[in-house]
Amino acid sequence: MDYSVEEIQPNVWRVSVASITRIVRYRSDSRTFAPWDVTSADGQVLWSAESLESAFRWIQARTGYPAEALFAQALLQGSAATEPAAAKPSDESTGAGAGRQALGN
Repeated sequence: MDYSVEEIQPNVWRVSVASITRIVRYRSDSRTFAPWDVTSADGQVLWSAESLESAFRWIQARTGYPAEALFAQALLQGSAATEPAAAKPSDESTGAGAGRQALGN
């Protein structure tokens, strides 16, 4: 059976299991304890979860396929694809000194 997990936008994941597609999306509404929505491909809300992992466990329970393991694999592939940011040497004498002078220290 064909299944995949991919991040299609920041905080938006597409989970495809055979012919079933679920979208997991973060809803930045501070009035809820369950900000992650699991929706059908057409946008109908099926479940709300308190964490992204919980949303993937819900999908896994309904499909019988390891969506949570696929999620972890997608995260690892995504982090391997992005290059680490170059470390910037800090100039403490300029930055800290200016801050102390501004504060009058």
